[in-house]
Amino acid sequence: MDNIVMIGGGGHCKSVIDAALRSKRFGKIFITDVNLKPGDDIFGCEVVGTDDVLPKLLAEGTTKAFITVGFVKPSGLRSKLFYMAKDMGFSFPNIIDPSAVVSVNAKLGTGIFVAKNAVINAGATIGDNVIINSGAIVEHDSIIGDFAHVAVGTKVCGECSIGANTLVGAGATILQGVKVGSDAIIGAGAVVLKDVGTQCTAVGMPARILRGWN
Repeated sequence: MDNIVMIGGGGHCKSVIDAALRSKRFGKIFITDVNLKPGDDIFGCEVVGTDDVLPKLLAEGTTKAFITVGFVKPSGLRSKLFYMAKDMGFSFPNIIDPSAVVSVNAKLGTGIFVAKNAVINAGATIGDNVIINSGAIVEHDSIIGDFAHVAVGTKVCGECSIGANTLVGAGATILQGVKVGSDAIIGAGAVVLKDVGTQCTAVGMPARILRGWN
């Protein structure tokens, strides 16, 4: 089994490691983080230093990496780390918790995390480095853009489109066919009945635009 390095050692890392251990797909799991000390561990997986050790890990045969920095608002950090590691030569597996249901007719990018009890239905397209968090549902023919986060308990109905680097907050519902732009925020519990533009924040039931950058 291949070894893998988790880039970022916070709370999101714990969820990803738990799923990775449950999947039994990997050998050693290493962690890099600026706020943890070498020799610390998370669920028995060793912290080996900051991102400065990534070239050494790669040279020693750890060729797989995963971005385990969380995403609570659009910042670009996850994409920056993803491309940094990709340029070094790392590849990115998808980590899917065994309790998740992913249709064989869904199309998946790379470096995707699908958490416990999440569902990705037939015809859905999930971009690179996306988080489909615990209990989230992405229905048929929906498109989730690169680096987006579909948070805990969210429902993305059929034929929706969620832009790159967008956060769909916990418990939100995106109604059938609605399009949400890139770098947007959908607030927790929002019910989105109509399209939301790029760099906009939408909250409420039904959702209203709270702030836009346009």
